[in-house]
Amino acid sequence: MKKYKYYEFFAGAGLVTLGLRKHWDCIWANDIDPKKENTYKTNIESNNYHLSDIEKIQSKDLPIPCDMAWASFPCQDLSLAGWRSGMSGERSGTFWSFWRLIQGLNPPDRPKMIVLENVVGLLYDKDFIGLCEALSCLGMQFGALVIDGIHFVPQSRPRVFVVAVNRDMDCGPFVDPWHFNSPWISGQLEKVQSSLPQNLKDLWRWWKLPKPIEKDFSVESIIETSDLNEWNTEEQTLQLLGMMNEHNLHKVKEVQKQKKLSIGFLYKRTRNGKVQAEIRFDGIAGCLRTPSGGSSRQVVVVVENSIIKSRLLSARETARLMGVPDSFVLPSNYNEAYHAMGDGVIVPVVEWLSQHLLLPLISASNAFPLEKNHEHSAQFGISKSIRFL
Repeated sequence: MKKYKYYEFFAGAGLVTLGLRKHWDCIWANDIDPKKENTYKTNIESNNYHLSDIEKIQSKDLPIPCDMAWASFPCQDLSLAGWRSGMSGERSGTFWSFWRLIQGLNPPDRPKMIVLENVVGLLYDKDFIGLCEALSCLGMQFGALVIDGIHFVPQSRPRVFVVAVNRDMDCGPFVDPWHFNSPWISGQLEKVQSSLPQNLKDLWRWWKLPKPIEKDFSVESIIETSDLNEWNTEEQTLQLLGMMNEHNLHKVKEVQKQKKLSIGFLYKRTRNGKVQAEIRFDGIAGCLRTPSGGSSRQVVVVVENSIIKSRLLSARETARLMGVPDSFVLPSNYNEAYHAMGDGVIVPVVEWLSQHLLLPLISASNAFPLEKNHEHSAQFGISKSIRFL
């Protein structure tokens, strides 16, 4: 079976590769974290992983030809729970290094498709217009989707996927004229699109993506309730309960009345300068976040009759919440495993996007090769709104 070729920038532990490998062949991957590299190579047979600061990579280092470039660039400066430095920040600003590498390829050698993935904070950043203009300067048309992992796994994890293809391609069959009814188009996405200048609006495409089949997730199949895990002491659990306001304590008391085993997910959050514990018992985990982004690790709370137990999510449970199979070998160090998963992309989301949009687009794009005389970045230059760091 023919496989399309792709680059993966900021590849992490390899979760995107897990979602794409049925139909795509990663011919070049990169990350700066040696711990993630080790996890990637432990699970994915590849000699194409390049451990390096993206600033030190040159366009000539990229193998050609290649069909797609995927970049899940760092989110710390864009996260609504993080530092909010935006795409001018030290971490999220590495997008411009990625753009430099793609722009440095000869136009016929550039990938016909680019996929960018990040947190929804990307849509609130003043530099989003610069990202769109950067894609325009590569001679591409583009659009975005907001996909929440809640449709695929029991985890609330909305993410933005910007998909761009060569502007010479007829994208009519892949565009949704009734996008206002799409579950993948948020109000903020509509707002940010409407704020674009007309030249970028003309290149914007509302991508068509079907609704997934609704699933009845069983959180019990993901969370282990036996005593095999190391549970908090009674004192530690009482301390967490003591950090709850009346609303959250009421949730705990209500599930105690049900006289059955209930599983909840707890986060510590800072509200009005005070650290509070918030809990949910709807069978959905909160978004996994890495502590380096300014958030706490998620806690499992199990209530059965009057007994309440608590502990941190196990490394394996974090992987399951990302749609990663149990056969995937995780780092033995808990923090490394949690970080590898919390920094990743939900595997079935990648599979779904590939099946219903990326594969059809790249297949159709083969009939619409980029003309050699379309060197848009050379013709039109780069806007001052695009900043290289």
